[in-house]
Amino acid sequence: MASRINISGRPFSFTNAQLRLIFVPLGTVELAQVLRDAHGHSRGLGVVQMSCPEEVEHIFSAQQRFEVKGKHLDIWEPPDPVGR
Repeated sequence: MASRINISGRPFSFTNAQLRLIFVPLGTVELAQVLRDAHGHSRGLGVVQMSCPEEVEHIFSAQQRFEVKGKHLDIWEPPDPVGR
């Protein structure tokens, strides 16, 4: 299991700091980034990098329901890069 997860379904106004705060109680967040287009608009997707795969495993095994401002967040592991 990788230590990176993708997040969608969050409000478009979300910042990197707000994304980070969701996952801090679950482990060490090394990166929390809202992906943006060339004009700075949110693409509706975020990426969170935890310090180790065990923390990501805990997030998925806990089957926690993540909600922000009444919106359900979808989380998933990105596919392994080709050639791994």
